[in-house]
Amino acid sequence: MSHDPGSLSGTTLAGIYKMRRLIGSGGMGEVYAAEGKSGEKVAIKVLHDKAAQDKDLVARFHREAAIAAQIESPHIAGILGAGKDRDGRLWIAFELLSGEGLDERLRREQYLSFAEVAPVVDDALQGLGAAHKADVVHRDIKPANLFIEKRRLSAREIAADEAEERTRILDFGVSKIRSPKGQRSEPSLTAFDATLGSFAYMAPEQVRGSARVDERADLYALGAVAFRALSGRLPFEGQNALTLIALKLDREPPTLSSTTGDAWPAAIERFLARMMARDREKRFASADEALATWRRVCRSMGNAPRKRPRMLPVREERTDVTARSITSISSVSKVGTRP
Repeated sequence: MSHDPGSLSGTTLAGIYKMRRLIGSGGMGEVYAAEGKSGEKVAIKVLHDKAAQDKDLVARFHREAAIAAQIESPHIAGILGAGKDRDGRLWIAFELLSGEGLDERLRREQYLSFAEVAPVVDDALQGLGAAHKADVVHRDIKPANLFIEKRRLSAREIAADEAEERTRILDFGVSKIRSPKGQRSEPSLTAFDATLGSFAYMAPEQVRGSARVDERADLYALGAVAFRALSGRLPFEGQNALTLIALKLDREPPTLSSTTGDAWPAAIERFLARMMARDREKRFASADEALATWRRVCRSMGNAPRKRPRMLPVREERTDVTARSITSISSVSKVGTRP
């Protein structure tokens, strides 16, 4: 049955969770702050009734819970449980995190200093490393799926000089499980499953809908996130998704220097060029290799102030896949690919 936004506030879900307040909503469902039987604070994602009629969205919902639960990392948002209540609502319980999404921070700040970006990339690479070791490719790394958690540190953590902020990777709903060599990969949720996500951060091979997308697509996306955070601009920008795809397929990404008009150290330029290489064979082979290189870059980098870049509006809000744009992907892929 249908319900108004936030209507589950004040109810008890599955006889376990007291739904306190609505904290987010989207096309697939709503997210509530809730409490468990022992008073533990959790976030509950509930699938909309209309979305629950779509078998692909239901499969994606179940996949998110199953995949995230099998990855052990402090840099992945933890899954506490999942199920269906007596009214047929599908739900997933997550850790309730305090903080903000990287997308929110970038909307407020426009761009960030290297000192602010460095730990975000480090944490995300650690999280991706854990996911990839579990044979999971996220396929939708973008600022909205990187949550900067504000932590309450214990005396022991303070003494150990642990960071007050920690980045957590969210939303494994369109992730892919890699099969062992010699075995066929799992079937896609839909015919367009390989192209779900945000075009602005998506690797060229994923734009083409390649069935062979691997962990290097996640590295490309994180490189694009770092570029956006440091420069205030997307690596590629277009009036619409199709123009963006054509640019991505036909060109290597720009440098920070050419985008901002400022001089950047060669170490960071080389790192981003390798993360976002159009040919995935030229990217880092793993998140662990990228992390080791990133930490060397961090040791070599300062945090000198620089002028605020001259910016045009960033169009990342327009770069999500839509049904209308999906139908034209194949034609753009042919146009944008060099012989």
